[in-house]
Amino acid sequence: MTTKKPTAIRKTIHRQLYILLLCLLAIGMTTSVFATNLFWVLLVANWVAEWNWKEKFSDFMHNHLLHAFLVLAAVHIVWLIGTENMSYGLFDMQKKLPLLAIPLVVLTTPAPTLRDRRMIGISYVGTVLVVSIIGMVRYLTLPDLPYRDIVPYISHIRFGLNVCFTMVLLVYACIKYRRPWIYCLNILLMLWLCLFLMMLHAYTAFIILPVIAVAMLLFYGKKLTAAARWVLSLAVAAVVIGTGILGLCYRHDYFHLQSLSAEPLKECTVNGNPYVHCHDGLIENGNYVHYYVCEKEMRQEWQKRSDMCIDSLTPVGYTVYPALLRYLGAMGVTKDSLGMTQLKAKDIQAIEKGIANPVYLQHGPRKMFYVLFYEYENYRCFRSVSNFSLLQRIELWQNAWHLFLEHPLWGVGTGDVVDVCHQRLKETDSPLKNTDLHTHNQYLNFLLAFGIVGFGVICFFFVRALSRKGRLPALFTAFLCIVLVSFVSEDTLETLAGIMFCVMGFCLLPRRNTASKAQMVEEKTPTPTTQQ
Repeated sequence: MTTKKPTAIRKTIHRQLYILLLCLLAIGMTTSVFATNLFWVLLVANWVAEWNWKEKFSDFMHNHLLHAFLVLAAVHIVWLIGTENMSYGLFDMQKKLPLLAIPLVVLTTPAPTLRDRRMIGISYVGTVLVVSIIGMVRYLTLPDLPYRDIVPYISHIRFGLNVCFTMVLLVYACIKYRRPWIYCLNILLMLWLCLFLMMLHAYTAFIILPVIAVAMLLFYGKKLTAAARWVLSLAVAAVVIGTGILGLCYRHDYFHLQSLSAEPLKECTVNGNPYVHCHDGLIENGNYVHYYVCEKEMRQEWQKRSDMCIDSLTPVGYTVYPALLRYLGAMGVTKDSLGMTQLKAKDIQAIEKGIANPVYLQHGPRKMFYVLFYEYENYRCFRSVSNFSLLQRIELWQNAWHLFLEHPLWGVGTGDVVDVCHQRLKETDSPLKNTDLHTHNQYLNFLLAFGIVGFGVICFFFVRALSRKGRLPALFTAFLCIVLVSFVSEDTLETLAGIMFCVMGFCLLPRRNTASKAQMVEEKTPTPTTQQ
């Protein structure tokens, strides 16, 4: 009795530290890089100090998902052979240590109880909500704040993934507890998070959400009541169809030519100065951007309306003049003294900030669609991708795909992905040749680094591990959808925030057949409150 009691106390202490560190990781992963690194290292240290190597080894031998993560790490190590940039390869492996360390700890430790998972989930959801409030305060109080900097602690794209999973957890809480106040509160929170995603321009997140809903209907629809199935189906259909109709309406408004662009074009302003009509085909808000341009009158009138020089740089990186030119065209007025009289004080202030379209002053789906339309128009007319996130991705995907076709079987190695991407961007004189971007797609990143052989090995072991679990829990399926869809538009595993998101999902989700027999007996046996 004297030897077992300290052992039980020590296990309890390590167990409580384990849950505490998971809660702190759930908080730190969206708030601090330093705290995240500190907490995952402490998590590993607590796991080592806990000892119990026999039980850990048994869990390791029987956990196929952990084997898949081990294979992922092994492929990174093996593909260092022959790599030319060994320093970057070792740095990349060091950066991805949590991708092996955290699954090793979590999947060889008895699964958190329902109460523990609830604590971790509350810590995670609460932190995401607090960060979104901080972001909103920053947006409303800091002038000229770019949407990429609204969230101060983490990339706005990675934070969008966390917002998606937070919304999944809120829906799960509604289904789990079924209380009216929980319904009302969580619906309000989800509406708030949707509004915040619009502010972040999180296009990936708005693709992920309907994908999750469709996946839930396909895989778990039979478990829902008929009424719940109909409500969810109608909600998904309404969102998809409504988004499509909105897109078509906005497309018509954007590309339908207004009367100002009709032929024949006037040659002179009301003051007798000549117009310049550049027939490059660039359309914005139903008007050709470079029709009816009289630069002389625009400069004269701008000096009367603003203290800022028309050739000064705006906060977004380009001068006032092109912003003014686009703004007047988007308003559907001529770019001369007459058109300048149509500008109000708020329009002048917007142009000084680099806002080039009055629609961009709005916060809603119209702004998101109009930004995409303008990106498409620039690429169609000038093959320009600079400062356009979607077109930059397409350019990078094409570049990475061509490189993969040159090294299809074995890839270029763990450390050479960035170098070969940058080299080809320079060789093809790409607009992105002087940037630090390389693939922006995790699938292409793996294909380019490891080829079909290495990528196939990784996919085989993960598919094998997940298929052995049978029907996956609904929460895990939703989490998996978020991760897999994010891999299309982001190299998610190339940053600490993305890695932590991918691995911490396993801590928030229930697992089967991971607890030891001793723990299961302990959980099933009631603990007496008094000694008989």
